[in-house]
Amino acid sequence: MIDLKYKTNLIVVILAALVSIAGWIVTGGFISGLYIGGGTFLTWALAREIDPKHEYSALLAAAISLINIFHYESISILIIAWLLLTLRMVNGLCGKPVTIFDMLLVLGLTTYLSFNSENSIYLIVFLLALALVSRGRKLTRTLVVINAIASILFLYQSFFLDYLSFNSFGSLNTQTVYSLILFGISFVLFWFLSKEDAVDDTGNKADRSRLLAGQVLYSASIILLVFFDAVSTNNLIIYVSVIIAITLYYIGVKIFKRN
Repeated sequence: MIDLKYKTNLIVVILAALVSIAGWIVTGGFISGLYIGGGTFLTWALAREIDPKHEYSALLAAAISLINIFHYESISILIIAWLLLTLRMVNGLCGKPVTIFDMLLVLGLTTYLSFNSENSIYLIVFLLALALVSRGRKLTRTLVVINAIASILFLYQSFFLDYLSFNSFGSLNTQTVYSLILFGISFVLFWFLSKEDAVDDTGNKADRSRLLAGQVLYSASIILLVFFDAVSTNNLIIYVSVIIAITLYYIGVKIFKRN
């Protein structure tokens, strides 16, 4: 639940509502407006997961994503929500240990997306997330069982249902290629960001290694989705907005401190 006592939280809720209205007016569709407003909010939420140290970088990300108002085709809200939940499972920013319910919830949503879109790449991302969650932890029966279920589903979908296909580099448009370059460079950004002290939702110091794992998973997931799925232009704008905003804000803060 979002706490509206925090100024930035209140700002983004108001912004999302205003964007929904603006999107409705520009596109002429009420539902389209809601999707654009929801996309704006989720852009902010994604940025907060990637850069919890700088809360205003998330607002900048939401502002950049307003491009979607004028170039709207479709936003896959469920995919963004799935990515958000997967990141929270890995980065530990909730301040509590990952529970069986958390993993089963993400596995359930992953399974739904993989069957609904006829694409097993979502299960690869989940297995990668599970590997990051398991890192440095005692291998429990629960982790083994969930890993086994996801692995069996992936093998079944990929080899029996043919749910995995590769998009060749030549089939990607120019904007997508530039986006891939940006996400490749983002791993360098994450190395610097991981050195910043941040706090989790409970006010305690965030685990830097888990935070870095979540950051790496974010860009790795987008790269995998681009090569193995059909990422809509509007979703790509949201993903790119997060990286651009965090980069610009990080550089701006460093320059300001030096001066």
